[in-house]
Amino acid sequence: MSSLYTWLLFIHVLAVATFLFAHGVSGGASLLLRGPVSNQTRSLLRLSQQSSFLSNPAILVVIITGVWMTLAGPWSGKVWPWASLALLIVVFAAMVYVARPYYMARDAMKEPDEAIAARLASAKPMLALWIGVPALVMLFGLMAFKPF
Repeated sequence: MSSLYTWLLFIHVLAVATFLFAHGVSGGASLLLRGPVSNQTRSLLRLSQQSSFLSNPAILVVIITGVWMTLAGPWSGKVWPWASLALLIVVFAAMVYVARPYYMARDAMKEPDEAIAARLASAKPMLALWIGVPALVMLFGLMAFKPF
């Protein structure tokens, strides 16, 4: 019989994979949103919006199971799980700020092309990439090595 901790770990890893897949769809779409607004632009924005219906609950499950495992296992007195949570919160806040032009463009999909183009003009997909990838490597490092 598997322990509660084993099930939490399974759900946690599954939620991480689900988040990375769904959020990767949105991130990949953001890299393609260049040039004049077209039907493809609207389709990519719609795809990005729909992928958030999977990625948002998945990241919540990651946080909930991560905290639960920290408290249920031998980790609550260690620093690394709390450092991971702090890093995740900081990166989440930074990503919300960086992704704001995309949220605004998705909200403007029923408006004229010029309105969408104006919102996408301030988008910085490479900045999101440069924040997200190192953070992901740090989070994986904290999980794998449990340094402190």
